[in-house]
Amino acid sequence: MEESAKAIARPAASRSLREAVRKARLEEAERLHLSADARDGEIARLELLKSELETVFAELPANDDRFNLVLVPSRPARLWIDLFTYATVDDSGAYLFVRNSESGRRTLYSSSNISEIADRIMRYTAHEIVQRERMEGALIEPGRTSRLGLEPAPARTGMGVVIAAFVIGVITGVAGLIAAVMLSAP
Repeated sequence: MEESAKAIARPAASRSLREAVRKARLEEAERLHLSADARDGEIARLELLKSELETVFAELPANDDRFNLVLVPSRPARLWIDLFTYATVDDSGAYLFVRNSESGRRTLYSSSNISEIADRIMRYTAHEIVQRERMEGALIEPGRTSRLGLEPAPARTGMGVVIAAFVIGVITGVAGLIAAVMLSAP
C-alpha cells in the first residue's frame, strides 16, 4: 500500500507551475508569431492588389472624388476603394470585394487570383462612374427637353414680379400700421 501512495505522489511532485507557465508562454509566442505572419501576409497581398489598381485609379476623372485607393491596416486589413466598398483577404487567402450598405455587408466578388479581383474592381469603378454621369444627366435633362419642345418651359420669375411683391408688402404694412393707430386712439 505504501508503494502505491509513493507512485501517486511522485507524478505530483514532478509537476511544476513554473514549467507550465514557461510552456504556455512558448505556445503563446508561437501563436502570436503565426498570427503576425498571417497579418503581414494579408497586408502584403493587399499591397500587391493596390499596385495593380494604381494605374486604373490614375485614369479617374479629375472632378470625381468618390474613389480613393487607401490601404488601412485594421483587423482585418482593408483596401478601401470608395466610401462603401473595400477589398480584404479571408482566412483561406482569397480576396474578397465587399460593399457595406444599410442592410449589412455583402460580398460582391471573391477570388484567389489577383488579376480577376482587380478586373472586378475596375468594372465596379467604371459602372459607378457611368451611374453618376447618368444621374447628373438626369438633373440637366428637364431644361434640355424643354428646349426640344417636349415639355413647356418653366415660367421664369422676372424682376418685375419681385418688385411688385415688395411694393404690395410695403402697402399692406403701412395700412396695418394706420389701422392699429386708429383702433388704439380713444
